[in-house]
Amino acid sequence: MLYVKRWDELPEVEVLPNNFRVSMAGLKVGINRIRWEHPTGAPQHHHDDAEQVIIVLEGRMRWTIDGEETILKPGDVAVIPVGVSHSGESLGEPASFYEVFAPLRVQNLIGFVGKIF
Repeated sequence: MLYVKRWDELPEVEVLPNNFRVSMAGLKVGINRIRWEHPTGAPQHHHDDAEQVIIVLEGRMRWTIDGEETILKPGDVAVIPVGVSHSGESLGEPASFYEVFAPLRVQNLIGFVGKIF
């Protein structure tokens, strides 16, 4: 059986001011399409339950990962290991990226009642 869905068929949720997420998941992996309208970002946090990969599609963002600051731009990929502290912010323009979590973080799915990060 083939499992296919279009991003625009799934609901978009504003998880923080100007920070929008569309989520899709399998049994072991989750992927989110994130859209940032400036100004926005993600406060410092970490994930004790999953590794995170950020794949930048458009815009520029400043990320601090394990205390090291970097500017991510289209085509960049960042891997954030389990338990590593990170935060990000928009840099004067809209940005979009995919974030992949392995294993799946059920917290990202609509209907979950609990903490965002």
